[in-house]
Amino acid sequence: MLNKKIVQTDQDEQTLMALIQRIWPEVFEPIIGEAQVEYMLAHYQSLAVIKKEIQAGAVYLILEEEGQAVGYTAYEETDAQIYLSKLYLDKTTRGKGYTSAIFDWYETLAQGKILHLNVNKYNKQAIAVYQHRGFEKIGERVVDIGGGFVMDDYVFEKRC
Repeated sequence: MLNKKIVQTDQDEQTLMALIQRIWPEVFEPIIGEAQVEYMLAHYQSLAVIKKEIQAGAVYLILEEEGQAVGYTAYEETDAQIYLSKLYLDKTTRGKGYTSAIFDWYETLAQGKILHLNVNKYNKQAIAVYQHRGFEKIGERVVDIGGGFVMDDYVFEKRC
């Protein structure tokens, strides 16, 4: 069973940072390369940035399997939508149904709203999961993030 724990304490923050440092390179280096991963970790997934996001209303959750941190997710909520900004699981958890369980939870949370997310255009595994869950591609976006890098994403939504 997968449990969710809201990031609130210094220890939670350290656990989250360890997860990010472990999971991001594995997921994204094959897609965007080591240099962009390092840039994004420093500029978009640093503890300072995450703390600012939390202060602005984002909710970060550590995902635990039998007391061990195995992933994390984050979202922002408005009256009309839930923006699922992050969902990452350690490779050791794949095939255990955790992604489905997390989406079931998000879909319940987003009841009567739109569940919205962005995904790298070349993250074929994630795209397949989103489409399987009933998300529809509604657009594309390319964002210059500095350092000579861009985020090249599809935008997906699902009405819950």
